Amino acid sequence: MRREPAPSPEADKAILAEQLRVLYVEGQRLILTGVAAALILVWVLWDHVPRAILLGWLAVFCLYSLVRAAMARAWRRRAASDTDHRAWMRRVQWALAVGGSMWAAACFLFYVPDHIEYQLFLVTMLLGAVVSGLVTLAVYLPAYLAFVTPFVAATAIRYGQGGDPLHWGIALAAIVTFFLFINFARYIQNSFVESLRLRMALAERNREVERANLAKSRFLAAASHDLRQPLHALNLFAAQLSHQADPAERARLVGRIDAAIASMNELFNALLDMSKLDAGVLTPDIAEFPVGHLLDRVETTFTAAAREKGLHLSVVPSNAWVRTDIILLERILLNLVSNAVRYTSRGGVVVGCRRRGDSVRIEVWDSGVGVAEGEQRSIFGEFYQVGAPPPGQRAGLGLGLSIVDGLCRLLGHPIELASRPGKGSRFAVTVPRAAARQAVEAPATLEAIANPARDKLIVVIDDDLLVLDGMRGLLQGWGCRVVTADSHGAALAGLAGQQPNLVISDYFLANGTTGIDAIERLRKAFAGPIPAFLISGDTTSERMREADASGLPLLHKPVNPMALRSMVNQLLR
Repeated sequence: MRREPAPSPEADKAILAEQLRVLYVEGQRLILTGVAAALILVWVLWDHVPRAILLGWLAVFCLYSLVRAAMARAWRRRAASDTDHRAWMRRVQWALAVGGSMWAAACFLFYVPDHIEYQLFLVTMLLGAVVSGLVTLAVYLPAYLAFVTPFVAATAIRYGQGGDPLHWGIALAAIVTFFLFINFARYIQNSFVESLRLRMALAERNREVERANLAKSRFLAAASHDLRQPLHALNLFAAQLSHQADPAERARLVGRIDAAIASMNELFNALLDMSKLDAGVLTPDIAEFPVGHLLDRVETTFTAAAREKGLHLSVVPSNAWVRTDIILLERILLNLVSNAVRYTSRGGVVVGCRRRGDSVRIEVWDSGVGVAEGEQRSIFGEFYQVGAPPPGQRAGLGLGLSIVDGLCRLLGHPIELASRPGKGSRFAVTVPRAAARQAVEAPATLEAIANPARDKLIVVIDDDLLVLDGMRGLLQGWGCRVVTADSHGAALAGLAGQQPNLVISDYFLANGTTGIDAIERLRKAFAGPIPAFLISGDTTSERMREADASGLPLLHKPVNPMALRSMVNQLLR
């Protein structure tokens, strides 16, 4: 059975405040009802109970009612800083107990011996008080009990002294009624509290949606700017390249074009990572490996960037082995070190490992801007950024640490942050430790290093002619034989009976067909499990789940040529 989360203190406080509002504000109706009932009771019994007793009781009851009204007024006018709800609740409970005691006194003072009709009238009035209190006071069961217990007990005692079955029956009925109404009151209180919790949950959900909408709006503005920047630069470099004859300048422009494309790919990859986490389609591939491989990758990736900023990047070697998903852990470390380099303007970044029992702590230290204690939880949220980036640097989308947090939760690896503003930060990811063993290097053979795509027949299906032209040129540059088509039918015609070694298809094709359909039809046509994968610009969770269900790998546009070649080589081996 799934356990419900424990109520938060803030929610309990809000519920108590609403119960107080009902008892004080809505409870004024009970005061008016009580005054009316007291007047009727005195009027009916005017000739059967000493008038001094009637008038004295009525005067006290009216004074009590005025005090209750003053309490309600004081509660409404209390200072905003007065949040001692428990004290206000104690006051109203004592007031209700006094009111219930006054009705209990009436049960003895207004009992008319030898006149059963007036005795039944008195019981009826008392029962009316029980019912009217249920409507208003049952939102807080202790308050209802404080009110009804005194006069129900008095009714049972007084009528139980009658000494005959009728009076005993009335006393017993009072007790039974008491417990019956207590059950009703408990149900009303639970329903009231649950409805409040539901309202608060819906209100919080609405606030989350509003915050998400605001964050998405800010994100779209930032993403539009950050995507337009490298695209603008790309257009400028391409225009210069078209009429540049100097080989050195052409090489420089090509390098700048590569940098602009890399910047765009970084943004798209961040968005894709978030989409995959939200869709729940990432499945960790757990294996044991030396963490030194990842540390080498970090050093290779960021040494040049750190040196360009005048920073010292120190990666401490380690021979520890860990047990996790190497790709996802690499993504975590690359994001952490990328953030460290980006937000550090002097000093350096240190990456290393510490062994802690059955675990290995992979730590990333920097001497950057640091994070204030109040922001240390927020920085793992989507689109959250700490201050402005150093001059001349792109601010980014604020997704890196959100991706880190999501991947750590997916892998079950705790992540810790220690930081001081202006002094730097330390992020630590705790990973299960594995037994170290001697790595066996496979012998380098010609077959192992050969291009597995060379001379292979590859079919590319896409309804965009520019994409087909680009894919054809890229694959032919790798030594592949290529057939391009806009549908499975055109692909079959182009193959002319030759079975392809690999099929690459866009997800959405013309006439409402999909790449999944096209690949299945080609496989049926050749009666064989032809290797294949999909490419799509749609990053929604539905597309990811559909591709996952079909068993076909999915790459998202824009596809980095290295990632494309890695997928082609992997499927052709």
